[in-house]
Amino acid sequence: MSLYRKRLKTGFTLIELLVVIAIIAVLIGLLVPAVQKVREAANRMTCTNNLKQISLAIANCTDQNDQKMPPGIGLYPSRTMSVGLSQGGILFHILPYIEQDALFKNSYIVDDRNNNYLTYSQWGLPNPTKVKTYICPSDATNPIDGHALSSYAYNGQTFFMSYSGGWGYGNKKLSFVTDGSSNTIYFTEKMTKAYGADGWAPGGDQNYWPDWGPAIADTADGGQPSGPAAMFQVQPQIGANTNAAGNRASSPHSGGINAAFGDGSVRFVSQGVAPATWWTMLTPNGGDITTNNP
Repeated sequence: MSLYRKRLKTGFTLIELLVVIAIIAVLIGLLVPAVQKVREAANRMTCTNNLKQISLAIANCTDQNDQKMPPGIGLYPSRTMSVGLSQGGILFHILPYIEQDALFKNSYIVDDRNNNYLTYSQWGLPNPTKVKTYICPSDATNPIDGHALSSYAYNGQTFFMSYSGGWGYGNKKLSFVTDGSSNTIYFTEKMTKAYGADGWAPGGDQNYWPDWGPAIADTADGGQPSGPAAMFQVQPQIGANTNAAGNRASSPHSGGINAAFGDGSVRFVSQGVAPATWWTMLTPNGGDITTNNP
């Protein structure tokens, strides 16, 4: 009988059980934000690495093509139509330089967009095509309708040039960036949903985007903001009441945005950066080099 009573005393009472559950709930409440913080740090690191690969790909591509920078959209490396050119947007042109050479070569088609010449064309890619390097893991708006678009966009001032026959086909040389590649932003993040229907989807119709910056003044989205108005957005609202601007860079991260410079470096630009300083880093040849650390 005494042994039986001793065993009864070792059990939990209801109050004790509730206290234990409450303690566990508190610990979980403390742990979840920490786990989310670690996950976001890992995502930001992956995003930084993606942008670094893109920036280095631009540099390598330029070096191997007589210092000609790939265009935002058009033929590359020559503007004169011939067999074997690369036809498409900048993210397509650099595929061979981000270890996607096989994907690039599989796009070799008779391109009816260019007088039926054989070209490597982004419209020859299967649709949808996912390029992991072009996707930020923090971009919750990607994919859209099953299409894995790009979470990154190029600085329209640097790559989206005009010429007399239309826009976007000018292949500028690196000497165009007189402010220096280390002082000029080439790519940043841009949340996919902010593109509307014009995200870069390999094999899609409108995949020469995304860009941002004041390259053209009469776009359908109301023009490209310049000066301090070009300031990037941090975690803009996406949805029915969206405040995401399609013509500005946008970041899914808190506190700032990842920006890739022409020298291959990637910096996290703080949300508190002066708008004038941000604008200075966007201009490739404005003679307004900043010495401020973003």
